[in-house]
Amino acid sequence: MKKAVILVVLLIPVLLFVACNQTQGPLTPSPAMPPTTTTQQPSFSTPAPEPSPQPAPAPVIRQGELKVHFIDVGQGDSILIDLSDIEVLIDGGEKTPGVVNYIKNYIDGPLEVMVATHTDADHIGGLIDVLAKYQVKDIWLNGDTATSATYSQFISSVNSEGTTIHQAELGNTIEVGNLKFNVLNPSKPLFSDANNNSIILSLKYGDIDFLFMGDAEREAEAKMLAQSVVSIPDCDVLKVGHHGSRTASSPEFLNRVKPKIAIYMAGIGNKYGHPHQETIQALSAIGAKIYGTDIHGNIIITTDGKIYSLQLQKQAPPVTVTPTPAPTSTTTPTLTPSPSSPPSTSTNVKITKIFYNGLVPRTESDEYVEMANLGSEPVDLKGWVLKDVSDGRPSFTFPSYVLQPGNSIRVYTNEIHAEYGGFSFGSGTAVWNNSNPDTAALYNAQGQEVSRKSY
Repeated sequence: MKKAVILVVLLIPVLLFVACNQTQGPLTPSPAMPPTTTTQQPSFSTPAPEPSPQPAPAPVIRQGELKVHFIDVGQGDSILIDLSDIEVLIDGGEKTPGVVNYIKNYIDGPLEVMVATHTDADHIGGLIDVLAKYQVKDIWLNGDTATSATYSQFISSVNSEGTTIHQAELGNTIEVGNLKFNVLNPSKPLFSDANNNSIILSLKYGDIDFLFMGDAEREAEAKMLAQSVVSIPDCDVLKVGHHGSRTASSPEFLNRVKPKIAIYMAGIGNKYGHPHQETIQALSAIGAKIYGTDIHGNIIITTDGKIYSLQLQKQAPPVTVTPTPAPTSTTTPTLTPSPSSPPSTSTNVKITKIFYNGLVPRTESDEYVEMANLGSEPVDLKGWVLKDVSDGRPSFTFPSYVLQPGNSIRVYTNEIHAEYGGFSFGSGTAVWNNSNPDTAALYNAQGQEVSRKSY
């Protein structure tokens, strides 16, 4: 893959000079969102002098200008790929705010392709209004199902569209106009976790490679690395998996794809703590420049297949690892003994109960998952994650909380009980007893699963 170069407004005169022998000048950024990052000149080889005058070479005809919009839909994903009169929409965020108001400025005529990467509401909710407003020629689904009301409404809208529906699988291609996407995931059999069944797409446009990960996590990444059906490209632009969660973007995977630009999609101050610092650190370690919709708003990559520019709605530097505060100096310790031993990192915390009384299906607010410390030492749960792995969401990330030996805590669906820690998913609909089986999993701060229980 040839080296990609990022444009900067300050260097436009230089780029115009370099491009003077080509039929098309450098890319013109959108006036609404000026380019932000630094660039360097592309290197061109100089032909050896000819002994006698030769006919002028045929002009270089560049491909059309491709724009990839990473749309700020809060805590969700939505990506619009626009090439002249061809548009491809990957996901649509939650039903509110959705993406209809954004994409109306770019879609001319029908929408050629819609991709729903997986069944989570923060990916398919906004597609319901898109289906109501636009004719969609082809719809790609991952073959998974869910029991949520959002999924039911989405599938009803898909079936009412009266168009071609495809089930994506490793090895498929999605071809529309001059665009060709390779499907790298899912493969059969499907995972029990909805996130890992995300449709993962690679797109090569000229010399520029994109990789769109949906909510795929480390299990799907490992499966991709092990397969030999489709080669995994080293990419210029990576849409980071699962909103920058620590459960995705393994070092092994990142070392394979080596993105130059990494874009995560997350809501400001979201309750999941996305992006996690472990992911930012892993991306920084491979030299990627990191941008996020929570910080930079709408992000647009524009490319002609040779070079690309980055446009940000909100001007801010790339995201970096938050430095760990330096320890403060302490006074001479006293002889007063500590009231308890330091928290341990053992795995003696187990899920002991999932409660669902079944009285009000779909709206149960008093259901909960109970966890107990069965060991002999306190455990600090900071950064631990409790997740509904059957439906793929919701997940709850614990703040700093020390669980003493013999004690238990609960994470309620939508209630707050201070006597059990005061933790809640904050979900307005039922979480448990929606799947068969319905499974909760608990992960420690390093992303390792330490307990699992099915309802």
